[in-house]
Amino acid sequence: MQRRKRLPDGTLGELEKIGSIPTTAEQVMSLGEQLAQEKVKNIQKDLLINNLGSQLTQLKLDVISMKGGGE
Repeated sequence: MQRRKRLPDGTLGELEKIGSIPTTAEQVMSLGEQLAQEKVKNIQKDLLINNLGSQLTQLKLDVISMKGGGE
C-alpha cells in the first residue's frame, strides 16, 4: 500500500510505501501452514481420545473382574 504524505507547505509529497498486502501465493502458503497445524492438533486430540477410551475400557473390565462378573 502506498500513500502520499502532506508536506508542510500543503502540497503532496512523493508516494511512500506504508505496508504490504500479502500476495495470493503468500496467503495460500499461510493458510496451508495453518491447516497443517490444525490437522496435527486434531490428530493429537484423536490419539488422546482413543487412549482415554482404551484406559476406560480396561478399568471397566477390571471392575467387572473384581466383582466376579465372569462367573
